[in-house]
Amino acid sequence: MTHAKNVMRDVRAALQPTEAQIRRHKYLVALGSGRVPIEALRAFPGHQYHMWRSDLRSAAHLVERFGDRPYGGFFNDDLQAEVAAREGIVALARRLGMSEEDLQRYEPTAEGFAYAAYFAWLSMFGSAAEVACGLSVNLAAWGHNCGQLSQGLRDHYGFSEEDTGFLDGFAVLPSLEEVVLVIVQDDLDRGIAPRQILRAARLIQAYEKMFWDAMAAAADLA
Repeated sequence: MTHAKNVMRDVRAALQPTEAQIRRHKYLVALGSGRVPIEALRAFPGHQYHMWRSDLRSAAHLVERFGDRPYGGFFNDDLQAEVAAREGIVALARRLGMSEEDLQRYEPTAEGFAYAAYFAWLSMFGSAAEVACGLSVNLAAWGHNCGQLSQGLRDHYGFSEEDTGFLDGFAVLPSLEEVVLVIVQDDLDRGIAPRQILRAARLIQAYEKMFWDAMAAAADLA
Protein backbone atom coordinates (compact mmCIF):
# COMPACT_ATOMS: atom_id res chain seq x y z
CA MET A 1 0.00 0.00 0.00
CA THR A 2 1.30 3.43 -0.96
CA HIS A 3 1.06 5.97 1.85
CA ALA A 4 0.21 9.63 1.30
CA LYS A 5 2.95 10.77 3.69
CA ASN A 6 5.58 9.07 1.55
CA VAL A 7 4.17 10.58 -1.64
CA MET A 8 4.13 14.08 -0.17
CA ARG A 9 7.68 13.60 1.15
CA ASP A 10 8.87 12.56 -2.29
CA VAL A 11 7.06 15.48 -3.95
CA ARG A 12 8.67 18.03 -1.65
CA ALA A 13 12.12 16.50 -2.14
CA ALA A 14 11.74 16.54 -5.93
CA LEU A 15 10.57 20.15 -5.96
CA GLN A 16 13.20 21.62 -3.64
CA PRO A 17 15.26 23.22 -6.46
CA THR A 18 12.21 24.93 -7.98
CA GLU A 19 10.98 25.93 -4.53
CA ALA A 20 14.28 27.68 -3.83
CA GLN A 21 14.18 29.49 -7.17
CA ILE A 22 10.68 30.79 -6.42
CA ARG A 23 11.41 31.90 -2.87
CA ARG A 24 14.68 33.63 -3.82
CA HIS A 25 13.48 35.08 -7.09
CA LYS A 26 15.34 38.09 -8.42
CA TYR A 27 12.09 40.03 -8.67
CA LEU A 28 11.63 39.83 -4.91
CA VAL A 29 15.26 40.75 -4.34
CA ALA A 30 14.89 43.84 -6.54
CA LEU A 31 11.60 44.86 -4.98
CA GLY A 32 13.04 44.36 -1.51
CA SER A 33 15.54 47.12 -2.27
CA GLY A 34 13.06 49.41 -4.03
CA ARG A 35 14.48 48.83 -7.52
CA VAL A 36 11.25 47.91 -9.32
CA PRO A 37 9.66 50.97 -11.02
CA ILE A 38 6.08 51.81 -10.10
CA GLU A 39 4.89 51.23 -13.66
CA ALA A 40 6.42 47.76 -13.58
CA LEU A 41 4.67 46.98 -10.30
CA ARG A 42 1.35 47.34 -12.11
CA ALA A 43 2.04 44.06 -13.88
CA PHE A 44 1.34 42.20 -10.64
CA PRO A 45 -2.31 43.24 -10.08
CA GLY A 46 -2.79 43.37 -13.84
CA HIS A 47 -1.98 39.68 -14.13
CA GLN A 48 -3.58 38.68 -10.84
CA TYR A 49 -6.92 40.16 -11.88
CA HIS A 50 -7.13 38.00 -15.00
CA MET A 51 -5.80 34.97 -13.15
CA TRP A 52 -8.41 35.51 -10.44
CA ARG A 53 -11.22 35.53 -12.97
CA SER A 54 -9.98 32.21 -14.34
CA ASP A 55 -9.19 30.66 -10.95
CA LEU A 56 -12.63 31.59 -9.62
CA ARG A 57 -14.29 29.48 -12.31
CA SER A 58 -11.76 26.69 -11.82
CA ALA A 59 -12.42 26.60 -8.08
CA ALA A 60 -16.17 26.51 -8.66
CA HIS A 61 -15.74 23.56 -11.01
CA LEU A 62 -13.67 21.71 -8.42
CA VAL A 63 -16.49 22.15 -5.89
CA GLU A 64 -18.89 20.74 -8.46
CA ARG A 65 -16.63 17.73 -9.01
CA PHE A 66 -15.45 16.98 -5.48
CA GLY A 67 -17.64 18.98 -3.11
CA ASP A 68 -19.73 15.96 -2.09
CA ARG A 69 -16.72 13.97 -0.87
CA PRO A 70 -15.91 13.91 2.87
CA TYR A 71 -13.16 16.46 2.32
CA GLY A 72 -15.23 18.68 0.04
CA GLY A 73 -14.76 21.59 2.41
CA PHE A 74 -11.17 21.89 1.21
CA PHE A 75 -12.36 22.82 -2.26
CA ASN A 76 -15.17 25.03 -0.99
CA ASP A 77 -12.67 26.95 1.16
CA ASP A 78 -10.57 27.54 -1.95
CA LEU A 79 -13.63 28.82 -3.80
CA GLN A 80 -14.52 31.21 -0.98
CA ALA A 81 -10.96 32.53 -0.96
CA GLU A 82 -11.23 33.22 -4.68
CA VAL A 83 -14.55 35.02 -4.19
CA ALA A 84 -12.90 37.27 -1.60
CA ALA A 85 -9.74 37.93 -3.63
CA ARG A 86 -11.19 40.48 -6.03
CA GLU A 87 -11.49 43.24 -3.45
CA GLY A 88 -7.86 42.87 -2.41
CA ILE A 89 -6.54 42.88 -5.96
CA VAL A 90 -8.54 46.00 -6.79
CA ALA A 91 -7.26 47.76 -3.63
CA LEU A 92 -3.67 46.91 -4.49
CA ALA A 93 -4.15 48.17 -8.04
CA ARG A 94 -5.80 51.36 -6.84
CA ARG A 95 -2.72 52.20 -4.79
CA LEU A 96 -0.75 51.93 -8.05
CA GLY A 97 -3.09 54.28 -9.88
CA MET A 98 -5.14 51.57 -11.65
CA SER A 99 -8.92 51.38 -11.68
CA GLU A 100 -10.83 48.13 -12.10
CA GLU A 101 -11.47 49.20 -15.68
CA ASP A 102 -7.70 49.43 -16.14
CA LEU A 103 -7.39 45.90 -14.78
CA GLN A 104 -10.02 44.64 -17.17
CA ARG A 105 -8.16 46.21 -20.11
CA TYR A 106 -4.74 44.99 -18.95
CA GLU A 107 -3.19 42.48 -21.37
CA PRO A 108 -1.44 39.66 -19.47
CA THR A 109 1.52 37.87 -20.99
CA ALA A 110 1.36 34.19 -21.83
CA GLU A 111 4.09 33.48 -19.28
CA GLY A 112 2.27 35.41 -16.58
CA PHE A 113 -1.06 33.69 -17.23
CA ALA A 114 0.24 30.13 -17.68
CA TYR A 115 -0.37 29.12 -14.05
CA ALA A 116 -4.07 29.96 -14.30
CA ALA A 117 -4.36 28.11 -17.60
CA TYR A 118 -2.86 24.96 -16.10
CA PHE A 119 -5.03 25.24 -12.99
CA ALA A 120 -8.06 25.42 -15.27
CA TRP A 121 -6.88 22.22 -16.97
CA LEU A 122 -6.42 20.53 -13.59
CA SER A 123 -9.89 21.60 -12.50
CA MET A 124 -11.33 19.82 -15.54
CA PHE A 125 -9.16 16.73 -15.79
CA GLY A 126 -7.05 16.36 -12.64
CA SER A 127 -7.84 14.12 -9.70
CA ALA A 128 -8.60 15.58 -6.29
CA ALA A 129 -5.16 14.43 -5.12
CA GLU A 130 -3.35 16.14 -7.99
CA VAL A 131 -5.14 19.41 -7.29
CA ALA A 132 -4.76 19.24 -3.51
CA CYS A 133 -1.08 18.33 -3.59
CA GLY A 134 -0.37 20.99 -6.21
CA LEU A 135 -2.19 23.65 -4.20
CA SER A 136 -0.49 22.60 -0.98
CA VAL A 137 3.06 22.95 -2.27
CA ASN A 138 2.21 26.00 -4.34
CA LEU A 139 0.47 27.99 -1.62
CA ALA A 140 3.45 27.56 0.70
CA ALA A 141 5.76 29.20 -1.86
CA TRP A 142 3.15 31.72 -3.00
CA GLY A 143 2.42 32.72 0.58
CA HIS A 144 6.11 33.25 1.30
CA ASN A 145 6.50 35.44 -1.77
CA CYS A 146 3.35 37.42 -0.97
CA GLY A 147 4.79 38.17 2.45
CA GLN A 148 8.07 39.35 0.92
CA LEU A 149 6.24 41.44 -1.67
CA SER A 150 4.03 43.03 0.97
CA GLN A 151 7.02 43.93 3.14
CA GLY A 152 8.87 45.45 0.19
CA LEU A 153 5.86 47.55 -0.81
CA ARG A 154 5.48 48.90 2.71
CA ASP A 155 9.21 49.52 3.23
CA HIS A 156 10.03 51.19 -0.10
CA TYR A 157 6.81 52.31 -1.80
CA GLY A 158 4.70 53.75 1.02
CA PHE A 159 1.99 51.09 0.98
CA SER A 160 -0.21 50.59 4.04
CA GLU A 161 -1.57 47.35 5.50
CA GLU A 162 -4.90 48.22 3.92
CA ASP A 163 -3.21 48.39 0.51
CA THR A 164 -1.48 45.03 0.94
CA GLY A 165 -4.40 43.06 2.39
CA PHE A 166 -4.51 40.74 -0.64
CA LEU A 167 -0.88 39.76 -0.10
CA ASP A 168 -1.00 39.58 3.69
CA GLY A 169 -3.88 37.11 3.65
CA PHE A 170 -1.81 34.60 1.70
CA ALA A 171 1.26 35.19 3.86
CA VAL A 172 -0.45 33.77 6.96
CA LEU A 173 -2.27 30.75 5.53
CA PRO A 174 -2.56 27.80 7.92
CA SER A 175 -0.99 24.46 7.04
CA LEU A 176 -3.05 22.30 4.68
CA GLU A 177 -1.07 19.16 5.47
CA GLU A 178 -3.71 17.25 7.42
CA VAL A 179 -6.53 17.50 4.91
CA VAL A 180 -4.22 17.12 1.91
CA LEU A 181 -2.94 13.81 3.28
CA VAL A 182 -6.54 12.60 3.54
CA ILE A 183 -7.28 13.63 -0.05
CA VAL A 184 -4.08 12.11 -1.43
CA GLN A 185 -4.60 8.84 0.44
CA ASP A 186 -8.18 8.59 -0.79
CA ASP A 187 -7.11 8.95 -4.41
CA LEU A 188 -4.16 6.59 -3.99
CA ASP A 189 -6.67 4.03 -2.77
CA ARG A 190 -8.79 4.79 -5.84
CA GLY A 191 -5.84 3.91 -8.08
CA ILE A 192 -4.26 7.29 -8.82
CA ALA A 193 -0.54 6.76 -9.42
CA PRO A 194 1.99 8.70 -7.34
CA ARG A 195 3.72 9.84 -10.54
CA GLN A 196 0.53 11.67 -11.57
CA ILE A 197 0.46 13.55 -8.28
CA LEU A 198 4.14 14.45 -8.57
CA ARG A 199 3.67 15.58 -12.17
CA ALA A 200 0.84 17.95 -11.24
CA ALA A 201 2.84 19.47 -8.41
CA ARG A 202 5.94 19.78 -10.59
CA LEU A 203 4.06 21.56 -13.35
CA ILE A 204 2.14 23.89 -11.07
CA GLN A 205 5.39 24.99 -9.41
CA ALA A 206 7.07 25.44 -12.79
CA TYR A 207 4.22 27.72 -13.84
CA GLU A 208 4.50 29.57 -10.53
CA LYS A 209 8.16 30.29 -11.27
CA MET A 210 7.14 31.35 -14.77
CA PHE A 211 4.80 33.93 -13.24
CA TRP A 212 7.63 35.51 -11.24
CA ASP A 213 9.84 35.41 -14.32
CA ALA A 214 7.12 37.40 -16.09
CA MET A 215 7.11 39.96 -13.29
CA ALA A 216 10.90 40.28 -13.61
CA ALA A 217 10.57 40.73 -17.37
CA ALA A 218 8.01 43.50 -16.83
CA ALA A 219 10.54 45.22 -14.56
CA ASP A 220 13.30 44.69 -17.17
CA LEU A 221 15.46 42.79 -14.68
CA ALA A 222 18.38 41.05 -16.36
